[in-house]
Amino acid sequence: MGPTRLLTLAKLRMPVSQSVAVRLRGISSVVERETAQTTS
Repeated sequence: MGPTRLLTLAKLRMPVSQSVAVRLRGISSVVERETAQTTS
């Protein structure tokens, strides 16, 4: 487990966390839209 292995792990983890954040943002926007439709 050298420093190069840690660097590759960090590089791989970044896009994964970004995609997860984008997915969560999309889910929250859909939930907000549905709740806005039901309240109106």
